Amino acid sequence: MNAPTSPSTGELLAVLLARDFADGEKVIIGTNSDIQLAACNLARHLQAPGLWWISGPGGMVNPQRDALLSTASFENIESSEAWLDLPNMIDFIDWKIHFFDFAILSALQVDRFGNINTVVVGDQKKPRTRGPGTVGISALCGLARRFYVVLPRHDKNVFVPRVDFLCGPGHMEGGTSRTDAGLPEGGPRLVVTSLGVFDFEPISKAMRIRSLHPGVTLEQVQAATGFDLLVEGAPPETAMPTAQELEILRTRVDRSGALRRKFP
Repeated sequence: MNAPTSPSTGELLAVLLARDFADGEKVIIGTNSDIQLAACNLARHLQAPGLWWISGPGGMVNPQRDALLSTASFENIESSEAWLDLPNMIDFIDWKIHFFDFAILSALQVDRFGNINTVVVGDQKKPRTRGPGTVGISALCGLARRFYVVLPRHDKNVFVPRVDFLCGPGHMEGGTSRTDAGLPEGGPRLVVTSLGVFDFEPISKAMRIRSLHPGVTLEQVQAATGFDLLVEGAPPETAMPTAQELEILRTRVDRSGALRRKFP
């Protein structure tokens, strides 16, 4: 096997997510989800062949492709293992506690307790940025066993002390506030960005540095974050994609190289 070239940001994030998925789990992903889709299909080729992902916008389950295609595309139907109609999708997303093992989400903002915002940045009456809205995110963050946040950029505009609009409940105000508010156990497990991987301290539920990517310093990541990240000792270096992971990703998951083009 030839030595791999350096992964793009998109490839790195897909690999880091895929490593955390287990065989037999159920996952839901949204429309603009190249990294999320690549992570699921990579995990299915490696340690989780029985994982199944469902298209939130289309209801298709595990379309079999070697290139990344929008999860909303009708072209996924012919190669899918199953197809769920809208009423069933609503039942699963909005009412079934822990039906989905996890969701993989992106966001306009994320705060120190893993709450996410996909609606609006700034004053709601005169916003600086509008996002796609809640689009089921409130229910998924509230009812899935866990969720992941994937962010190709890492700066203070994204990592804020408190989200401007809380549409995806993470650990709320920290501590036991999530379950105190009546939500089931769950919340964010990992936040994966262009600078590192972050988890949440078990008691305070505040965001913590799990690893930093090669060449990224503690000072650099803290300067790019709008709140104090927890750190325990010297942060380890992120384990980069192996030759096997990159080969499978590039030849069996993303043959067209979408992750390298969109997220260099």
